[in-house]
Amino acid sequence: MFSVIIPIYNKAPHLDRTITSVLNQKFEEWELILVDDGSTDGSYEKAKSYSDSRIQLFTRNEPGPGGYAARNLGIKKAKYEWVAFLDADDEWMDNHLSTFLELIEIQPETNIVSTSWTDNFEENKEGRFFPNTYNLKHKTKGIHEITLPVFLQNSINGAPPFWTGAVGFRADLLREIEGFPEGRCKRGGDVDTWLRAIYYGEPAIWSPKLTVVYHRDSVNMVTKLQGFELGCEFTTVKKLAEMSNDKEVIKLLFQFLNARVVSRWLQTLRVGQNPESLWGKVKWKYLTKKGAIITFFSILPSSMARQLYRLTNKGKYD
Repeated sequence: MFSVIIPIYNKAPHLDRTITSVLNQKFEEWELILVDDGSTDGSYEKAKSYSDSRIQLFTRNEPGPGGYAARNLGIKKAKYEWVAFLDADDEWMDNHLSTFLELIEIQPETNIVSTSWTDNFEENKEGRFFPNTYNLKHKTKGIHEITLPVFLQNSINGAPPFWTGAVGFRADLLREIEGFPEGRCKRGGDVDTWLRAIYYGEPAIWSPKLTVVYHRDSVNMVTKLQGFELGCEFTTVKKLAEMSNDKEVIKLLFQFLNARVVSRWLQTLRVGQNPESLWGKVKWKYLTKKGAIITFFSILPSSMARQLYRLTNKGKYD
């Protein structure tokens, strides 16, 4: 039923927790595909120690950015109709796959299923678990469909309905869209994949059940900034917009792209780096008032832009 893929790169402190969360699933028709990306901290040896016949371990010689190549290898090896992903430092609740099954039974024709997740910001401390923003805004709707416009609009508003550990795809859809963008970008590849998947495979079906924990303070998080980079979604949005005949979808695609570009620039600025100007990287026709102000900040020297941003009420122009 489900092929579960976990890419591994130097996650030894967390790996047992992650694998155990798969082993503890109430729904038991699954295989677990572990792909080690050249770990040097004993992660491979730890993964190899599991003797469950449903677990397969593959290795790659060197790490690929974002785990994209490792996930794609897992997709190639997957034997089941559905594929689910989990990062090697996060965990599932024991009802995660059974909730996927419930969604598939409700909407047998769907290509994408998703549950909700909680963010954990401080390891081993109680009271630091927060439901994701989409769940907080839309949980009262219960189980519902996510179309491409819904995905785009909520992502623009800072409440994306998907996250890698909480979403499942038909394997055929992932193969049709050529999986994750290995070799095309160092970051943003997850969002790029969701965008292509929902474009070709909509609608998804979503559950408000909180079945995943996203540990944001784990070692070697791939989200650590390495400088300002637009990511491969920049190219993907342009391609999808050229293919679409729906003016509203085209508008949302470019608003989505603007939001991604502005957010990436702000993240880089916040950590003390000096990102280049946004001038020429945003689509002015689709820029919000807040986005226009931040774009103006971006043409200033970074030290001045940082000071101005700190003085500006972040939510004032939403």
